[in-house]
Amino acid sequence: MGVRQRQCLVYGGLLLIAVVATLVHGDFSYEDPDRWAETDPDCGGMRQSPIDIVRSAATLPSLDHAAPLLLEGGARKPVSIVVTNNGHTAQYTFHWSKESERPTLIGGPLPFGAPYVLEQLHFHWGADNGRGSEHTFDGVAWAAEAHFVFYKQEYGSFDQAVTQPDGLAVVGALYEVGGDKVKPGAKWAVPLPKIRPAGSTTTLEGGAVFNLDSVAPGGSWLRYYSYAGSLTTPPCAESVTWIVRDGTSPIAQKDLDELRNLRDSADQPLVDNFRPVQPLNGRPVVRYGF
Repeated sequence: MGVRQRQCLVYGGLLLIAVVATLVHGDFSYEDPDRWAETDPDCGGMRQSPIDIVRSAATLPSLDHAAPLLLEGGARKPVSIVVTNNGHTAQYTFHWSKESERPTLIGGPLPFGAPYVLEQLHFHWGADNGRGSEHTFDGVAWAAEAHFVFYKQEYGSFDQAVTQPDGLAVVGALYEVGGDKVKPGAKWAVPLPKIRPAGSTTTLEGGAVFNLDSVAPGGSWLRYYSYAGSLTTPPCAESVTWIVRDGTSPIAQKDLDELRNLRDSADQPLVDNFRPVQPLNGRPVVRYGF
């Protein structure tokens, strides 16, 4: 992936954060992603993710997808959050007092009137600040990317939805290391020292929990790109409607370093946990809010 150019696109992001789904198989390695298809054939499919988003080649949405993208419940806090180092990423699973409190994504590129509910959040990052995001814009990578994973409510569960071509929606937000004004200690970063070894877990409760809106603060849901894609880890299921925010959110250097301090399943530094961009294979990339 290309070295990040010093071009700040400042749109903050309510939550237009990215989110690529991690339905993690424990036996894959980021050192040989070209071999994933040997054990998970979908990884060699025609609608794989991530991709390089070429802004000038993006198309306009059709009239049946003209409704604004809405996140309902992004300000609500869960009862608890289970934070896990699964050997491939830091994953955050939110638990609610009742199902109706789950944040819901609706509109935009999603099927008309079909709500998608939150399943989990996880991150991808690089060994240095010039790489780490899974999606790139015009060949430029950024320091990290967050993926908020939603599943189509009518399917009842993530496990059922992942088998359907319209089962998942993942919101992706890219991060740029901020300056001195970006204070470290974001609530999502605070538990990371407790999960440094692979396989470790901690649970956030009370004042330690956070809402979705706080993960990529500021900005607008109005400017983003969407395309039909896949999970970016094995089994690479081609069930994802991707929603990738235009621009970046700031991340404190110290918080990014806490991600880099995690260890993988071989007790090595957990870094460069991003898949290379995949061929577009003629898929349209649609721009919204431009």
